[in-house]
Amino acid sequence: METKTQFEGCITHGPWGGSKGEDWVYKPEGFISKIIVKYRDLEVVDCIEFHSYCSKGENQSSVFGKPATSSLTRPICIDYPNEYLMSISGTYVEDGTVKSICFKTNQNLYGPFGSDSGSAFSHDVKAGEVIVGFHGRADAYVNAIGVYVMPKSLAYKGKIMNELCFSMLRMTMPREAGPWGASGGKSWDDGVFSAIKQDGKSVLSQIHGGTDGSKVELVNLDGEGEFLIGISGFFGPVEGYNGLEAIASISFHTNNRIHGPYGEEKGAGYVYFSSTASPGKVVGFHGRNDCFLSAIGVHMEYF
Repeated sequence: METKTQFEGCITHGPWGGSKGEDWVYKPEGFISKIIVKYRDLEVVDCIEFHSYCSKGENQSSVFGKPATSSLTRPICIDYPNEYLMSISGTYVEDGTVKSICFKTNQNLYGPFGSDSGSAFSHDVKAGEVIVGFHGRADAYVNAIGVYVMPKSLAYKGKIMNELCFSMLRMTMPREAGPWGASGGKSWDDGVFSAIKQDGKSVLSQIHGGTDGSKVELVNLDGEGEFLIGISGFFGPVEGYNGLEAIASISFHTNNRIHGPYGEEKGAGYVYFSSTASPGKVVGFHGRNDCFLSAIGVHMEYF
């Protein structure tokens, strides 16, 4: 279904799902920076949370549905303006719940999250279009979800507006990004350092996670100007550990190259993560660990 909406320049598709729940609309003033899906594995999508940065540099967020105590949480960080939403898909049942959901950008596939049972739905934007908002119905669950689509030329109103958004963003974004990964584990924080490199004189942090059977890889940064600008990787279930999740692979991005990936890049149930690509450098790490590295985030120094 395709109809014009009250939002200038937008076309609405959907919603897909059941008829229960209250209507909701999410059409941010700025760009969507993060989506958090909370769901019960093999059951239902409990709630969905959207974050955006507006032209005033403010962080806006909205939540639809209600998380359960047993909900799994999956954050999706969107690397705007290099990354943008192009597709939504999933499954639903007629009694009024979205069973699973999956998002696709021009760079990555996120999901599916939830159960693949029920009727399937999907929508891919046409060439030159982007997803700029969502709508649907929700009560204790996400009952239905649809999208707002707009031509990319209208969604991103020129280089001047982009530069303004990023100027505001750099002033308001938190210094800490992440952590990304599994829930649980003991929190750790190595603090902030002016330079991170590997050489014979560097100060080493504590080991985060286990060491038994580990293969050791050293990431050597060129002392002549190479520095870290971000990380990416996958996290998911560890085989043979009854559903325990941990970081499965990681890559280190510098201003010159990408080191890695280290570990397994893909597997059943794995989820991709990536730190923001806003101009800046990594000046420290934080996260969680138990017998493995559960989650990892970065401290950023923005330019």
